[in-house]
Amino acid sequence: MLRYFRYPKVEFNGKLFLVLRKIRETHNPIIDSWKEHLNADIVLRKDGFYFFCEEVTEIPYSEI
Repeated sequence: MLRYFRYPKVEFNGKLFLVLRKIRETHNPIIDSWKEHLNADIVLRKDGFYFFCEEVTEIPYSEI
């Protein structure tokens, strides 16, 4: 549960994603290797960075 507070979030196509890692495009990362290593669902690119993200499908909560 703490991971939802730990990682930055980004919205894309009406879905919420946790940003697991952000890498500069100029570093020429091997996208597939990083995606597999981080267990990322999607890789987004913006402003010269690759964002390796995990989709938030359900937020665990408990009623108080």
